Amino acid sequence: MLRQPIKYSTRYITFIAVVTAICVVGRYLFQFLPNVQPVTDIIIFITIYFGFTTGFYVATLSILISNLLLGFGIWTLPQILAYSAVVCLSYGLAHYAWFQQHLLGQAAFSLFAGYFYGFVVSAGQIPFIGGPRAFIPYYLAGLYFDSLHAIGNFVIYLALIPALHRIIKQFNLDFS
Repeated sequence: MLRQPIKYSTRYITFIAVVTAICVVGRYLFQFLPNVQPVTDIIIFITIYFGFTTGFYVATLSILISNLLLGFGIWTLPQILAYSAVVCLSYGLAHYAWFQQHLLGQAAFSLFAGYFYGFVVSAGQIPFIGGPRAFIPYYLAGLYFDSLHAIGNFVIYLALIPALHRIIKQFNLDFS
């Protein structure tokens, strides 16, 4: 059900804005739980059902806007790159009907995406942590937080995405 090309209508731009706002608010509200947030799940879902471009817009805007609230730093660009990579993987998997139709498969991918995101963000810190030799200890030190992200993704995906899917179906959104 990939929908391309996109018509950049007012309705489409509003959709991007609302989904981005949900991601930003979700990230902000869950900040007391380290690395547990609905952003990754929403980005995966949006990419699966609305395509690469929409997923990329939501991912990039979510990081930029939420980092205005939570703080910019050397992690911002690696976060954007990590979510862009998650969007690419989600888009690739979205071409398989089985993946589109199985919530548990998508939730399992969201679990993997938590670890993958953490790996990419950590790799983006290599110039700032003392080079490639320091990467393994740095990454291993953050693995606990990546696990929180991954497990949170899995649980949130199973809890949030069915409701989000019903809401989007109700509005019969089609931007192609």
